[in-house]
Amino acid sequence: MTASAARPRRATGPAHWFADPRSLARAARLPAAAPRDLLGRAAFAAAEALFATDAGPPPAERLVWLVTELRAHLGPIGLRSRAVVLASLAAATVLAPWLAGRVGPLERLPVSERVAALERLERSPLGLSVFALKATLAILYFEHPDAAAEIGFDGRGLGRRGAGA
Repeated sequence: MTASAARPRRATGPAHWFADPRSLARAARLPAAAPRDLLGRAAFAAAEALFATDAGPPPAERLVWLVTELRAHLGPIGLRSRAVVLASLAAATVLAPWLAGRVGPLERLPVSERVAALERLERSPLGLSVFALKATLAILYFEHPDAAAEIGFDGRGLGRRGAGA
């Protein structure tokens, strides 16, 4: 056997094709507090981008709370509605990075690139999928007391209009 035959062949292609999945999980850009299951990671990554401001993404604890609420919400909403939400999440996870010229799931992009990728998906013919995802996540996100307080909601309704007040 020659020396060259004893050496293993080098794989060619992007390094992440051949990497150990555990090392990829460690290299993911999501915070340590992020959920580790597929639905949780996808929802966390999308929400982190959708609710990011100039100051950065929302606190990880709030997003973990949002993912928990989303799971609870998906149970009773019915098969068709659940399918729409999950398809929207899948589109955001897979297609948004692709439209932005990147390969891999949304969670692997930095938050600023996720924001741009979701905006690009929203402007595409598949934009309604982003709208469905945004609507669902926003309804749940702003139920959190800290998120509601950030937009000035004090827990009271507007009251009766024209009642002399």
